[in-house]
Amino acid sequence: MSTKFNTSSLTEYSKTYARRLAGDFFANHTIISGAELLRLSPIGQVNLFVVSALYDKWKADAEKFRSPYFDFENPEVRHALQAFMNTVSQHISVRREHLEPLLAEAVKRTLTLLFDPHHYFDEALRNQPDFQFSAEAAKQLTRYTQINKFVPQVLEERMKGKEFIYVNHALNLLDEILTQRGRELEKPDKYIALFSEKAPLDPAILLRKVPYDPHTPQQPANPASRSFFELDLDTPAAPEAEARPTPTPALEPEPAPLTPPAPAAPVTNGSVHFIENGHAEEPSAPSFGAGPATGLETRHDFHVPSTVAESPEPPRTDAPPTIGEKFYRAPIESLSKSISLNQKFMFINQLFNGNAGSYNQAIEELDRASTYEQARDLISYRYAAQYMWDMSSDEVAALIEILRRRFAV
Repeated sequence: MSTKFNTSSLTEYSKTYARRLAGDFFANHTIISGAELLRLSPIGQVNLFVVSALYDKWKADAEKFRSPYFDFENPEVRHALQAFMNTVSQHISVRREHLEPLLAEAVKRTLTLLFDPHHYFDEALRNQPDFQFSAEAAKQLTRYTQINKFVPQVLEERMKGKEFIYVNHALNLLDEILTQRGRELEKPDKYIALFSEKAPLDPAILLRKVPYDPHTPQQPANPASRSFFELDLDTPAAPEAEARPTPTPALEPEPAPLTPPAPAAPVTNGSVHFIENGHAEEPSAPSFGAGPATGLETRHDFHVPSTVAESPEPPRTDAPPTIGEKFYRAPIESLSKSISLNQKFMFINQLFNGNAGSYNQAIEELDRASTYEQARDLISYRYAAQYMWDMSSDEVAALIEILRRRFAV
């Protein structure tokens, strides 16, 4: 991923945009066709990247037909297979659970292409097989690029009809193109406005180390991201009286209550949550897909006296944890060893369609994840789509809770 981005913020924004866009469309549809995909988002590049992903899957499916027992190079076979695959391509039919992960990835790629085009094209070239950039690969890169399309077009031209060039040569050409024509790269402004129609987009959130929260209203790019001297000077200034802050009158301090309450400290998943200045700190909840909070966390609010020092019996927060709390707080080293037999049967039957092999493979992959975010993406983008999980179900919530303990989050 490009070093310009806050990776987690980019991922969360992409998921949010994809969820809202898909939610609007599938509110009145059960499947989406190829023609509808090309009109799904007002940002054409997002739609093209989804179609590009389907093209890659279409090619992979065609390869599955090949077998060492038959002659697939026979002209009649090649013609028949091509005709069949062409017919299939004319009948795209995608359900929401399969589209949403593709859509989120398309949004992420579009934002990378928009804000860091050098990294986007550099990565596209480095990912070519056998360290060769073929004429066919150049053609496909141009076909599915709308933003900054001139870059792959010039790459194609400079290949001068060669069947392929080596990737290091292509990377040198890329540097030359961006050096000579960098001023032609598209500005993000109009795309920021288009993205914000569905989910408010603040570039500062994506490009700095501040987590993206889809529930927090983002400030518009203007005027905050522009200098005062760049603003429209024809805009009338606000009256001076409105610009001057109104002084707040001093208030008499309220006397402390004579008998302040001293309730017991609440425990939420082994942690204490206080209410300060009348606002409670919300317990953390899994933020997977579009599902609501799992409800596993139990929250008990209580008020702390405003003058704790004057309270004869301040709330105790240092009570020793129970055996159950010690077990719950302890991180685990292995998912497979921490899942009870009953939970294992529940996960196999409810999440993996009764397939123990699929369950074991998924648990092994989750155990190999290096971070909680990586494991969470496996669930959101692979297993949930593959097995059509209800992300608000108790079974998914239980699996997520075990993952949280695995990574001590």
